[in-house]
Amino acid sequence: MVIELPYCTLYMSRLEGSAREHERRAVKALVKEAFGEAELAHADSGAPYIIGVAEHVSVSHGAGLAVLAVSDSAVGVDIEAPRSQLERVAGKFMRADDECESLLHAWTAKEAVYKAAGSDSITIHDIAVAAGTARIPDGREFAVEYQVIGEALLAVAREI
Repeated sequence: MVIELPYCTLYMSRLEGSAREHERRAVKALVKEAFGEAELAHADSGAPYIIGVAEHVSVSHGAGLAVLAVSDSAVGVDIEAPRSQLERVAGKFMRADDECESLLHAWTAKEAVYKAAGSDSITIHDIAVAAGTARIPDGREFAVEYQVIGEALLAVAREI
């Protein structure tokens, strides 16, 4: 499945099983669909990139899906299914000034923004989210777009 957004293209596929090997194969197939024979690599920070390609990428897997976001500028993507664990750990990632429809919206937005920000000097808790936007301590702001895919929530973030 391919979803075209104004600022990026999302490639998605179903995962067969839940093991890391299945996730790795699914992402490899998405990279092939998007870039042909180009290879996915990871920077020292852990951020993914495509060898020899200028576009920015972000990867997520969850809720039985793998997602590859491709953009001309920094982008972050996260996909998650609802889970009760978020309620138990909300204090670790929610801020008093966060304004979101649900914990799942907050979590996926924060994960996507963390990836788009490309800074290991921030934590998930540092990211302030509101309806459709997020801000990090250095003052940068991000647009966050959500899509419901089956039972899962997909969040895509880009700097504005």
